Amino acid sequence: MKGLAYFNSQVLSFMLFTLETLIMRSILRILLLFTIFLSLQTWAFANDGAFYASGNQLIPIVETDIQVRKEILSLKKIENEWVEVTVYYEFFNPKKTNKELVVGFEAFSPEGDVDGAPVEGKHPYMKDFKVNLNDKSLPFQVAYVADSNYVKQGIIKSVDLRKFSGNKDGNYVDFFYVYHFKATFKPGINKLKHTYRYKLSGSIDLNYQFEYILTAANRWANKQIDDFTLILDMGSYETFQINKSFFQNAKEWDLQGRGKHSDVAKSNNPIMESDAVKFQIQEGKLVFKKKNFRPKGELYVYNFNNWGNGNILYPEEGYIAYSIHQQPDLTEKSKYKADEKKILRNLPFARRGYVFQDKLLKDYYENTDWYLANPNYQVDRSKLTNKEKAWLKELDQ
Repeated sequence: MKGLAYFNSQVLSFMLFTLETLIMRSILRILLLFTIFLSLQTWAFANDGAFYASGNQLIPIVETDIQVRKEILSLKKIENEWVEVTVYYEFFNPKKTNKELVVGFEAFSPEGDVDGAPVEGKHPYMKDFKVNLNDKSLPFQVAYVADSNYVKQGIIKSVDLRKFSGNKDGNYVDFFYVYHFKATFKPGINKLKHTYRYKLSGSIDLNYQFEYILTAANRWANKQIDDFTLILDMGSYETFQINKSFFQNAKEWDLQGRGKHSDVAKSNNPIMESDAVKFQIQEGKLVFKKKNFRPKGELYVYNFNNWGNGNILYPEEGYIAYSIHQQPDLTEKSKYKADEKKILRNLPFARRGYVFQDKLLKDYYENTDWYLANPNYQVDRSKLTNKEKAWLKELDQ
């Protein structure tokens, strides 16, 4: 993936001014861990957005004969601010004796409008990191590493930030984080649960974006996940896109709830420069399942910002976002005409699929790309979200 944002002249000037520094940092990052790390640089730049963190598979720090028999990966968006990650693994130890292994979690450093310095020794935008193996909680450590050759004779070499000559705080830091722990795998099946959360990234063009590194699973002995399940819970009344980086079409996803989807060709997705599927979820979640899963790409999920604050009666000028986290701008609500205010007052109910009889509302909402009629829905203002209630109150003032 290449550029992800249209830069204005001010940002472009800033980039040109710091070109030499960016090139040197890029050379360093090429040496770091995975080739895909290059793609993470494009998510955000200073004054344009922020890349906070990405999710990642657990990996063996050294070569191993431990296999991944099963994985259930659950990703849940929390209040448009965090991604909550819960991973259930079933590892298989083919030996007849216990196998102790150092297991790692590689966390890329934040970039852009952020401070990449550690907080209490940990990644500044990752929280609640926990690992449980066979019903036993495992302690972990955090290392700071400056290149991909951070393992020496099976031991993780952590740089001493007090003596580190590279950047260790501010918009860019010249190291990344490795969470690691010792795991003893008994013969046969071992059940491991891994949980954490990380902050959603964003930019001028993207209301949010997050990613999960799937290809790291190929580093286990069987070079695949025998039985893989991905559960994606973005919340209700949400529109988002998923790049076709590890799947071919939307039919591979099971929508457990109400919603719809449409294909987005690369030519119509200039910022992301990738074929994608656009999902519009009224309620429910998406589930992706695959046997003998050998991912060749990563999970990229994103939602574009809505800057449409023009004439609501003309969607190309004043598109109303589906997400409850992107309410139409009311800072100058006096500019809206009577028909526009009528449309706006009914937005929360249109999201839920109310079948309108009023011609204005019926024509308007049935021509949006996200509307999905639900004949069973009955208006109940008490069941709106607090954010929607506050927005309607402001609209009526």
